[in-house]
Amino acid sequence: MHLIKSLCSLLNINWADIDNNDLFSVDDLVNWLELSKNEACARHPWPFTEGERDIATVASQEEYDYPTAMKSDSLRYLTVNDERYEKLTFEDYLTYKEDYETGTRKFFSDRNRTLYINYLAEDFSNSIVCYGQVYVTDAIDSTSTSTVFSAGEPEGDTAILHLAYAEALGSDKMKNPDKAMKEKLEAFETLDSIWQRIADKQSTYQTKDRPLFKRLDVIEGGIRDELNNPNQF
Repeated sequence: MHLIKSLCSLLNINWADIDNNDLFSVDDLVNWLELSKNEACARHPWPFTEGERDIATVASQEEYDYPTAMKSDSLRYLTVNDERYEKLTFEDYLTYKEDYETGTRKFFSDRNRTLYINYLAEDFSNSIVCYGQVYVTDAIDSTSTSTVFSAGEPEGDTAILHLAYAEALGSDKMKNPDKAMKEKLEAFETLDSIWQRIADKQSTYQTKDRPLFKRLDVIEGGIRDELNNPNQF
């Protein structure tokens, strides 16, 4: 799909003669497509936004800046020297540090856009590899024939196209807010349908023999299975 040509078709604009049309410029259409791509990417934590970023360790340093280009609070786990560190809530992390000043458990937490990593853990050196959701940096231009959705969820391209169409419909030149809203809602329904399909598949990743939830007992320093507690509900 040639994105800008497809948008021109929806707007009844002749792409071959776009410079002479009375409605929108190429820049207008590209900007709306890029805006719509960003809106679609932000709607759900899509698999194509999963990524990793490296940070160099500093001896005896606990606090690190959040990885560049990684979405806030999306970091789910990290490794140091290929050893996985377990994420705690910030409150539990502070509790552990207060109760075990020289503790060497492989724990980390985050608050705002700062990482807190227990540098007293064994073999804390070399790089920290952070895994989370990263921002999509692939920009749309006047030659684009695909988006980040194309490879796995091509319906997402259509949703982006109709979100851009909605922007045009709601503009001062077209002044059709009702149709714009209808197009936007239909595009969101398409994106939500794609996400539901992905979420349904992800829900099957949990094996029947592995508890779904675990609770960390930072006082005793161990992990207890939440589902094994018959009095939890």
